Amino acid sequence: MRESIQSPGGPGGAFRGSDPNRIAAVGYGAGARILLELAKDGAGFKAVAVIHPALPLAQSGEWADANATYLLCTGSNDPLCTPTQLLELGDTLQKAEIDWRANIYGGAQHAFWSRPKESTGSDGAPVERTVPGVGYHASHAPRAWQAVLDLIVSAD
Repeated sequence: MRESIQSPGGPGGAFRGSDPNRIAAVGYGAGARILLELAKDGAGFKAVAVIHPALPLAQSGEWADANATYLLCTGSNDPLCTPTQLLELGDTLQKAEIDWRANIYGGAQHAFWSRPKESTGSDGAPVERTVPGVGYHASHAPRAWQAVLDLIVSAD
């Protein structure tokens, strides 16, 4: 994946008419972790938004090649991406003199943006989610998306 991003075309190189100096990237969960790793290696993104990411270790020296504006989002009740972990990454970005912001959504859990699908068991009865700390938050899901759109507009 790193090789394709770092190819001569860089991010967006495969999209005819795209401007490689104006690429924004959005990642959720594990995809957000991959995005952070690529951005940390200087993938050339203009803006990077990550929602409840699996966070890389916060070591400022590794972020010397990063040059995007970052939006970091998590829920206050997310056991997989805690607000403390998110702010540790923010502190690392700040030490590397990178533009960043963080949104912590009160009462939201991991994957708060993902509307649950109607699920039924083999008997047709509803199946309840059983993963603790994971759940949709109807108020914060659209707020997080608006924050992503605001990041993209402000990074232009």
